[in-house]
Amino acid sequence: MEWLDKIKDFPNLIQQEPRYGYLVVAGLLLIWLVGVICGWKWTYSRPGSTGGNFWMNLLGPKTFRFWLGVILAVGIGLSLYLFSISGK
Repeated sequence: MEWLDKIKDFPNLIQQEPRYGYLVVAGLLLIWLVGVICGWKWTYSRPGSTGGNFWMNLLGPKTFRFWLGVILAVGIGLSLYLFSISGK
């Protein structure tokens, strides 16, 4: 199973080529963005956060989700940009 060997070798790849960490970050942010777009409450509700609750109460859940999605999209774009320039 060649794919399993590649997965097991991934930590070594990250140590040798740290720029691939940007792809990991972009992937995690993409999963979070999909959750925000689908309206999964765990992706945007902040039960213990006063700051997050302040913004959600001020803007409303839909507007808060929209701006959180914008911030996540910018983060994904920035991660991909940093990945592309770090290999040169």
